[in-house]
Amino acid sequence: MRQTPDEAWKKIHTAFNDAELHLITGILAGEGLEWRIKSRRVPQLPMSHGALGEMEIYVPEADAPFAQRILLIYRNASAADDT
Repeated sequence: MRQTPDEAWKKIHTAFNDAELHLITGILAGEGLEWRIKSRRVPQLPMSHGALGEMEIYVPEADAPFAQRILLIYRNASAADDT
Protein backbone atom coordinates (compact mmCIF):
# COMPACT_ATOMS: atom_id res chain seq x y z
CA MET A 1 0.00 0.00 0.00
CA ARG A 2 1.41 3.37 -1.01
CA GLN A 3 1.42 6.19 1.55
CA THR A 4 -0.12 9.50 0.62
CA PRO A 5 1.88 12.65 1.43
CA ASP A 6 -0.50 13.47 4.31
CA GLU A 7 0.23 10.12 5.96
CA ALA A 8 3.99 10.62 5.84
CA TRP A 9 3.94 14.12 7.37
CA LYS A 10 2.79 15.28 10.81
CA LYS A 11 1.51 18.70 11.78
CA ILE A 12 3.61 20.23 14.55
CA HIS A 13 2.43 23.86 14.64
CA THR A 14 -0.18 26.27 13.33
CA ALA A 15 1.00 29.80 12.59
CA PHE A 16 -1.39 32.70 12.20
CA ASN A 17 0.91 35.28 10.59
CA ASP A 18 3.92 35.43 8.27
CA ALA A 19 6.37 36.46 10.99
CA GLU A 20 5.54 33.44 13.15
CA LEU A 21 5.63 31.15 10.11
CA HIS A 22 9.07 32.35 9.02
CA LEU A 23 10.44 32.19 12.56
CA ILE A 24 9.32 28.59 13.14
CA THR A 25 10.36 27.32 9.70
CA GLY A 26 13.70 29.08 10.11
CA ILE A 27 14.30 27.32 13.42
CA LEU A 28 13.40 23.97 11.85
CA ALA A 29 15.62 24.59 8.82
CA GLY A 30 18.47 25.63 11.11
CA GLU A 31 18.22 22.21 12.75
CA GLY A 32 18.35 20.52 9.35
CA LEU A 33 14.68 19.51 9.30
CA GLU A 34 12.56 19.39 6.20
CA TRP A 35 9.15 21.06 6.45
CA ARG A 36 6.01 21.76 4.45
CA ILE A 37 3.24 24.28 4.83
CA LYS A 38 -0.48 23.82 4.31
CA SER A 39 -2.00 27.27 4.05
CA ARG A 40 -5.60 28.35 4.43
CA ARG A 41 -4.81 31.98 3.67
CA VAL A 42 -6.99 33.85 1.27
CA PRO A 43 -4.61 36.05 -0.74
CA GLN A 44 -7.40 38.45 -1.72
CA LEU A 45 -7.98 39.44 1.91
CA PRO A 46 -5.65 42.13 3.28
CA MET A 47 -5.45 40.43 6.69
CA SER A 48 -5.89 37.03 8.31
CA HIS A 49 -9.00 36.14 10.22
CA GLY A 50 -9.20 32.97 12.31
CA ALA A 51 -9.05 29.79 10.28
CA LEU A 52 -8.76 31.80 7.06
CA GLY A 53 -5.24 32.79 8.06
CA GLU A 54 -3.99 29.47 9.38
CA MET A 55 -0.73 28.08 8.02
CA GLU A 56 -0.02 24.58 9.27
CA ILE A 57 3.59 23.44 9.51
CA TYR A 58 4.34 19.77 8.86
CA VAL A 59 7.52 17.72 9.21
CA PRO A 60 8.22 14.11 8.23
CA GLU A 61 6.50 11.87 10.76
CA ALA A 62 9.81 10.33 11.87
CA ASP A 63 11.18 13.82 12.69
CA ALA A 64 8.07 15.04 14.53
CA PRO A 65 9.23 14.22 18.11
CA PHE A 66 12.53 16.05 17.52
CA ALA A 67 10.78 19.04 15.91
CA GLN A 68 8.30 19.26 18.79
CA ARG A 69 11.17 19.25 21.33
CA ILE A 70 12.86 22.07 19.40
CA LEU A 71 9.66 24.14 19.50
CA LEU A 72 9.19 23.41 23.21
CA ILE A 73 12.74 24.61 23.95
CA TYR A 74 12.13 27.74 21.87
CA ARG A 75 8.84 28.49 23.65
CA ASN A 76 10.42 27.99 27.07
CA ALA A 77 13.33 30.26 26.16
CA SER A 78 10.92 32.91 24.86
CA ALA A 79 8.84 32.72 28.04
CA ALA A 80 11.98 33.12 30.18
CA ASP A 81 12.97 36.20 28.19
CA ASP A 82 9.57 37.78 28.90
CA THR A 83 10.07 37.63 32.68
